[in-house]
Amino acid sequence: MKIKRISTQKKNNERFNIYIERDGKEEYAFAVDVDILIKYNLERDKEIDDDFVKEVLTAEEEQKAYRLSLNHLSYRMRATSEVETHLIEKEMPEHAIKHAIQRLTEQKYIDDQQFALAYTATKKATTPQGPGRIRRDLAALKIKKEFIDEALRQFTEEEELEKVVKFLRQKQKELARRSVRELKQKLQQTLMQRGFSSEVTQQAFQIVFEEVEVDAEEEAALYQARKYYPKYHKLDPFARDQKTKQALVRKGFPYAVVASVIEQVKQEEEEGI
Repeated sequence: MKIKRISTQKKNNERFNIYIERDGKEEYAFAVDVDILIKYNLERDKEIDDDFVKEVLTAEEEQKAYRLSLNHLSYRMRATSEVETHLIEKEMPEHAIKHAIQRLTEQKYIDDQQFALAYTATKKATTPQGPGRIRRDLAALKIKKEFIDEALRQFTEEEELEKVVKFLRQKQKELARRSVRELKQKLQQTLMQRGFSSEVTQQAFQIVFEEVEVDAEEEAALYQARKYYPKYHKLDPFARDQKTKQALVRKGFPYAVVASVIEQVKQEEEEGI
């Protein structure tokens, strides 16, 4: 075979169509990236054979995988596993994926150690996530454990405590409608899902909820009693009291507080308030 003609693609001037002459006729053979064109010295009238074409097309696949990876990396820093997944989704062959990953690693375009450090710093600064959640996320991206451990050392226990305390103080306003116990249970689950340690969470609860006055819980219990007591208006007085008490106790309010606010609600109803 002999290369008969080389033309630039209309939509991409860095890709070229190669035409060969076979049995005196011109036919399209394949397309290559400009780097492959130069590397293999593809030019008009060059004699080529099937083995040479196979080598060129293998290199072309590797170059395509590399180009796809660079484009994927242009949006943000990525873990090695993310680049691999992207190339698999693009149906690139295994040899091309391995070549691209090796080349990108050598050029420091992908570096899982630096990725772990940057990811942790960003999450710590911009999200309400704790070290546990960040560890899980990095592990899911197949980052080595030693890189994760190194990255999380920049997330100190003092910073973790500060984040949790800030979050709990933002949620204190819910005490106007919830008991301390109910709110704490809800927040503990949220903080666990966000990756904060139980030790730090308990410290934060002590700091924040020790500041809560008894009046706040009584106000929340009264709010709930005003919701439930009218709900059971069809029951006899004793059953009505019991149903309301049970509802408030289930929500975590102390029995003494419950009894007091029910009496207040009953008085309000009698006075038409």
